[in-house]
Amino acid sequence: MKRLYRFSKNRSRRNLYAWLGEAIEDGRPYTYGTTVSIGAGGEVDEALRQCGVCATTVDVEPARKPDVLASVEDLDVFADSSVDTVYFLEVMEHVQKPHRAAVELFRVLRPGGYLIGSTPFLLGIHDAPGDYFRFTGHGLRMLFNRFSEVSIRERNGYFAALAVMTTRLFVVGSVRDRRRAALWSPVLLMIVYALELIDRILPSQDGTTGYFFIFRKPGSSEE
Repeated sequence: MKRLYRFSKNRSRRNLYAWLGEAIEDGRPYTYGTTVSIGAGGEVDEALRQCGVCATTVDVEPARKPDVLASVEDLDVFADSSVDTVYFLEVMEHVQKPHRAAVELFRVLRPGGYLIGSTPFLLGIHDAPGDYFRFTGHGLRMLFNRFSEVSIRERNGYFAALAVMTTRLFVVGSVRDRRRAALWSPVLLMIVYALELIDRILPSQDGTTGYFFIFRKPGSSEE
């Protein structure tokens, strides 16, 4: 079961940490300033640490032991234009008022500051009932329309996303559901590999597991 869980996680977050490392390297002058990570604990924290980023963590859940207990919808603890970089990875789908969060992120970032994030699209419901939204690339541009777009990248293609959805059967649902999926794992894994092969032969951007995005607050902190 643990091996199947890791198999699923590796595919659902494929490219995410590599692209995160690239973004941090490209934006190195900014990552040593005041840096905030929305969400505390887990693989994202570890990935940031491995990239040499020491970020102040913000989370609404005390159990996750954040540095700052707050919602991204209300970041009053941070002054206007006081943060150089915000990491907003794998959190957006759990935010009840994403438009309010976008306003707050814009407010706390300094002119020229970066918002580096990711969010799922074609991915099953998780952490229910606190899973609320899915965004397309167009939706991300609309949500962060006050920012300048640096890049938005699809994490994978349509058929690869279907493969990830199949692997999610190993990690979501009841214990009984996961055991049933494990029992059928030889068949499910054949489907996964077949879908990944089709994705290479017939690449399509009509769907993706999720997006990795970078936005920049207009202006310059030196102006």
